[in-house]
Amino acid sequence: MRPGHLACPNNCPEGRFEALNAPMFVDRSGRYSGHDSSRATYVCAVCQSVAVDVAAAAREMQRRGDERVVTLTCPACGMRLLPPEDDPLASLIECPACETRFGVEEGTAHLHGEPGGEDAAPH
Repeated sequence: MRPGHLACPNNCPEGRFEALNAPMFVDRSGRYSGHDSSRATYVCAVCQSVAVDVAAAAREMQRRGDERVVTLTCPACGMRLLPPEDDPLASLIECPACETRFGVEEGTAHLHGEPGGEDAAPH
């Protein structure tokens, strides 16, 4: 599936992404003839962070009916990230930006008193 709208999680302004694991096809003379982006992982060409497909995330949230998405905040650099899909109950997370390892409880918004956490005032 082709990406809908890629975004760098670090908000790099260039908007250039590299497709990893996307087979590229060439003709006999070695000239580009096409590629298969269905299995590609995209990374920001500037900071090498894994790109977020905002359109796909919105579709998935709508499909699931999620009203609130749990995010973690790296205590070292402040980068916001989603819990790992492959191990949602992981007790230790590594920040992809600064490589700091931290516990899920350290990155949870309600412990930082951030909006949307348990310390947030009711509306």
